[in-house]
Amino acid sequence: MRPTEHSDDGRPGRSPTPARPLDFDFMDASEWLDFHCELWDVVGELDLAVSTIGAGAIRLRHGHSVGLLQLAQHCHLRPPDQWRPLIVDHLRTMTAHLHDIVEPFSMFDLRVRLVPDTPDDEVTLRALGARPFAEGIVQVLAIDVADAIRCVPVTEVTERGWDLDEAWRSALAQTEMFEAPEEIHTIDIGGVDIIHVFGERSFTAGMIGVVDRLVAEIAHIGTTGAIVSMPLRHSMLVHPVDGAEVRTAIAGMIPITRQLFKQGPGSVSPHLYWWREGRLQWIPTFFDGTIEGVEFYPSAELADVIAGFVD
Repeated sequence: MRPTEHSDDGRPGRSPTPARPLDFDFMDASEWLDFHCELWDVVGELDLAVSTIGAGAIRLRHGHSVGLLQLAQHCHLRPPDQWRPLIVDHLRTMTAHLHDIVEPFSMFDLRVRLVPDTPDDEVTLRALGARPFAEGIVQVLAIDVADAIRCVPVTEVTERGWDLDEAWRSALAQTEMFEAPEEIHTIDIGGVDIIHVFGERSFTAGMIGVVDRLVAEIAHIGTTGAIVSMPLRHSMLVHPVDGAEVRTAIAGMIPITRQLFKQGPGSVSPHLYWWREGRLQWIPTFFDGTIEGVEFYPSAELADVIAGFVD
């Protein structure tokens, strides 16, 4: 049933399909409409207590919201006849923390998952106890469940009698020790090498703190650090800051990072960061979609480092 149609009993069926947000422009108008039609059907099938299905988010009646960007990205990569089970699984996973959870897990099952810090998900992220990670990124606790990754709210952690800070430390340690990426290789972008770190699971980006260890066989990240990005949960892009070509590397990483983030699935951040000893400093960037329209604005400290190589 299309959003403007009526149900069999004559009552209004749905509100009009919301305008497509800029972040969703990978879908054309027809696909956007079909996506929302399927979404409405699944919401009714699952009997979710929904207040509105807005542009980019489902708002639940108790105040929580569920962002739709990741889901739309997944659907865009598949034929429409595969959308329904995908939407069902996503909504069940994202709303699982609102109901009684029965699957057993220990503190050693916890992992750190990075997600975008978006206004549409603010209430949900607060309920999950998300912690700041970097500009535009927050971190949440998560575990593997059957065919999905489930976010774990902090209330569930404390109800088990665990110390919350210890749970976070355990999650980070387990992520960095056991979520090894499947592939690490270099990409030549105009004579400059960018290292791509890729993992099949959803926690690869959460290993950014030990990226120097991950890429050690390919490149050395010294005291001047590296330029990094985490466009997807499965991917990191890395370029050690060790020569004048860092400017070319940054200019190349800006559009690549934004395109990967935009396409998804599993988007984390469109930004670039300066990594040093496990810490991240945001690098403001600008990109208008053209080769000439790429700019970045390093901090005074990073600018001095880069200038030292140029001189």
